[in-house]
Amino acid sequence: MSGSIYTLLIVESPVLAKTIQRVAPSSVYVMATGGFCWKPDYNAEKNSLKPVADPDKLDFRNELREQAKWAGNIVVASDTDPSGDFIAWSVSRFLKSAVLLRGRIRRISKSGIVQTLTETTRLNDRVLEQRLKNRYLIRGLWNSEPSLPVFEYAAVASLFSSYVPYSRFLGENGNEYRSSQLLTANPDEWIQVRPNPGLNEFKSYKPLSTFDVLEMCVAEGLAPNYARAQELLQELFQTALPSSNEALISYPRTDSNAFYSETWDALRTQYLSFGNQNGLKPIFLQEIADDDDPHESIHPLRLDLTPNQANGELRSDLAGLYSRIYEETVKALAIPEELNEPLTNDFNPELYFYPSGDASDSHPASLRPVRSASDAGHRLVEPELISPSRYGEQLDRWIADQLLSVQSGYLTPGKKLSPYLDSADRYHTLFRQLKSLMNNSSLSPETVKRILTS
Repeated sequence: MSGSIYTLLIVESPVLAKTIQRVAPSSVYVMATGGFCWKPDYNAEKNSLKPVADPDKLDFRNELREQAKWAGNIVVASDTDPSGDFIAWSVSRFLKSAVLLRGRIRRISKSGIVQTLTETTRLNDRVLEQRLKNRYLIRGLWNSEPSLPVFEYAAVASLFSSYVPYSRFLGENGNEYRSSQLLTANPDEWIQVRPNPGLNEFKSYKPLSTFDVLEMCVAEGLAPNYARAQELLQELFQTALPSSNEALISYPRTDSNAFYSETWDALRTQYLSFGNQNGLKPIFLQEIADDDDPHESIHPLRLDLTPNQANGELRSDLAGLYSRIYEETVKALAIPEELNEPLTNDFNPELYFYPSGDASDSHPASLRPVRSASDAGHRLVEPELISPSRYGEQLDRWIADQLLSVQSGYLTPGKKLSPYLDSADRYHTLFRQLKSLMNNSSLSPETVKRILTS
């Protein structure tokens, strides 16, 4: 895509649009939908979907139509979750353009935006429409099946099925331990462990997802609840330093615990400018995000902009959050810490366990799995049951509605969830089966009903 062709770039967030416009080539004009400009209208009987214009977004639609007349290229860079797909499909239907392109915002820099505009694909509105209709069809048939609870109740109950992997565990000494790999276990299972001083293993830190940051904010008192934590994270993303007008962190809505390879290259160069070269994590241990991932992990845009330099210009809660994101990013870049006595389990020799905080003087004889807020987010986003952009609000609502309870910082089944726990395994299996149908080009109600009643 030529950099001199007038390009209309459409994103969801007004804040993201302003940030991109500051660094984008002069031939790029950025518009933000600010959420839905059309509302989905799904007819279950006809299995049809149409966008209904939101009267409050008339000005946006008028400008969109006008700018599209002059644009040589039109690129929609909405998220690839269901909401983002609906926005992309709605824009396509509204503009009736012969060629509309889909892109992904990978890095908020001039080179990153150029890469976004270069690596576009043709927007296939028929594929998007089919996927969206499949989602509405599945949700509608689920809610009409008398043997199944409300979809949301089943989703939360599935967190405690016997098929869900865990990464965090509690010992009898009350300390938290993490596993080197995900371990599928029953929520009430005790795992026998023993110290293995002869094992040469390491304690590694991964880049931060949205779920990690929300959990960290609440656990460390930066926010009173998960919804406020999400607001705080979004506010930090929107903040530019008064002295330099520089943004601070990358896109804050992601389930990824990895960086794109080019981000690793940039962060590595920045790290080596002030850090010890021998302390940098070797390339073979780096967590590389897949090119198809819509977003990478949250990180400071500049490592040379240290918390000490930025904090004087930030409100105290924003300063605290920036400091923690900065610190955790530096840990993720650094070579892993060597463990003295990792814990092992004789039935799972391929993995080991280690304290998530400071090493304990006493080693536990057994560990039990625990579900953290971050773990729950990762488990629910995979089958598209939640989105990172609304997780804080949803989690607070589940706690308020007594679907979930928080005990010592970990999520446990709430009072209203108890009647559904015996079927948690079934719900988990159903969600995985239904996810496989999302891209089916000829999905029938009979197929969905057969799975739901099996």
